[in-house]
Amino acid sequence: MDPMQNESGNGPDNKVPDFTPKPVEQPFLSSREKDKLTGSNAAKPPGGFKNFYRANRLYFWAIAAGLVIIGALAFLIFRKPAPTTVKEANVNVTVDTPDTVPSGGEILYKIKIDNQDPSKLISMSLELAYPEGVTYLNSTPPAGNLSGSLFTVPDLVSGQNATVFVKARATGNVNDAKKLTVTLHYKFSNFNSEFTKTADRTVRLVASNILLELSGPVTTNNAQLVMYTVKYGNSADADIKNARIQMDYPDGFNFAQADPRPDMGNNIWNVGNLPKGAQGSIQIQGTFRSASPGESRIATAELQVLGTDGQYYKQNESNFTTAIASLPLLVTQEVRQAGNNPDSAVNPGETLIYDIKYQNNAATAATGVNVTVTLASKALDLATLRAEGGQINNNTITWNESSVSNLGSLLPNESGNLSFSVRVKNPATRDSSKNLDVASSVKIKANEYESFFPGNELNLKISSPASLSSALSFLSGSLPPTVGQATVYKVILSLSNSTNDFTNGTLTAYIPLGAGGFVENSVSGAEAGNASYDASTGKLTWNFGSLPAHTGQFTKAKALEFNVRIIPAAAQANTSPVLVKNISATAKDSFTGQDISISADDLTTSDISGSYGWDSGQVRE
Repeated sequence: MDPMQNESGNGPDNKVPDFTPKPVEQPFLSSREKDKLTGSNAAKPPGGFKNFYRANRLYFWAIAAGLVIIGALAFLIFRKPAPTTVKEANVNVTVDTPDTVPSGGEILYKIKIDNQDPSKLISMSLELAYPEGVTYLNSTPPAGNLSGSLFTVPDLVSGQNATVFVKARATGNVNDAKKLTVTLHYKFSNFNSEFTKTADRTVRLVASNILLELSGPVTTNNAQLVMYTVKYGNSADADIKNARIQMDYPDGFNFAQADPRPDMGNNIWNVGNLPKGAQGSIQIQGTFRSASPGESRIATAELQVLGTDGQYYKQNESNFTTAIASLPLLVTQEVRQAGNNPDSAVNPGETLIYDIKYQNNAATAATGVNVTVTLASKALDLATLRAEGGQINNNTITWNESSVSNLGSLLPNESGNLSFSVRVKNPATRDSSKNLDVASSVKIKANEYESFFPGNELNLKISSPASLSSALSFLSGSLPPTVGQATVYKVILSLSNSTNDFTNGTLTAYIPLGAGGFVENSVSGAEAGNASYDASTGKLTWNFGSLPAHTGQFTKAKALEFNVRIIPAAAQANTSPVLVKNISATAKDSFTGQDISISADDLTTSDISGSYGWDSGQVRE
């Protein structure tokens, strides 16, 4: 066989076969023939979620069940546990101490903590809140801080207790209540929250070892001289420093004198240091002429000690009651305007109307009754004295049966009324007398009795009229004042007084001129240190202090001088601008106790003094 010839007989002359892959040629099929081959002639289900869910509902239910299980596991894992309700422990906190303690003495507090709970209590501490006037001294065990308000308490198992002893000093007034509050903080051994239990204890202060005794007459009448005796002493173990005695006189008591003399007013004696074992006494005299018979009056003496805050605190007191005996014949007087207040002040020029009541307290008739009133005051205008039915002789008025018929025979329990009036001079005096008053006394007598029976006395203090005046003078600049140009004036504010001394005096005024209106350093030299000016408000304050009686009458008026500057604006043309306004002064009348308030008119540019006319104050353009 020819080597070039293969088995199939294909030689060189035959065509070489092509082995390159070629796509299979698909026979052309109609759509109907395709449907036959794929079975597409079967009915197709309609589309939509509902049919999709029906076809896959087993998957849906499986997914939902899984989500429920996962949510339940997450809730169980991540939920917060319900809080455990734990009741407070059955633990008692008690504070024991005496019910009373001397003022200035020591208090020993016994604080006991008793665990009656089945559980062990841990992390315990005591917190103490001391009342005002109670100061920590020491304790067992020692406190956790210097003020003695924190203490550590050991752990306590059921049935155990712990005790803290605290020593403190109590100061204050007699009968003051001092309450200590104790708070226990604790935890349960098996629980982390903290609980508290509170207790308190009140101690009342009594007089320390100080002797104080007030004595006097059990009964008296309007005519008798009354003597009170105050005895005091120090029975304590230590000296008493900065002590004083203060008397509180009953209504109607008229102080006359005392031995030793009071150091302040008529009722305060400075004892100073009172060594242990030392004693002293004070004798006080007076009358009850201003009291009404049949009444009782209580006098009080106090021993006081100066506290660290500058206030005096009562350490002991003593009271004494005196009865004002009823006399067979009774007569009383009162001033209608003053309301029978012996401390009432009357004004110069005021008309005083007195009402008098008389009565027979005896079991038998009183015949030939005489009622007499005596007035004593240089400030009364006796020419104005009027007494209906009374006989006037200078400063004395007498009523009897010649003008008042029932005074001829006054039956038991029978009474009657009289009246008179008189005017206070204005001014009250024209000399240098000071602290003037109007005193009046009344008495009654009948044929059955040898002497007069006194009634009450009245003492009315006379007020002291005062005045505040202002003056303005031209210094420099434009006159009349001109728009846009400066004018400087001097202002003088003057104070005058009459019969009483004033204290605690202050004057205020406002300068409504803006910046530069008040001329700095222009205050008169004598008062420069007592005056101040607030530029932000325009307020000028002058603390003039005291204003002696008759200032401006027999001595020069007390005055403040200063300068003001004005540069008028166009809108102020043809006007008189105010330079100083709201000028007023206040003070205290040291005799009557009245609060004094006086004022002056505003100062304008037209108030200029001297030969200048009124139009010299009007602003020109």
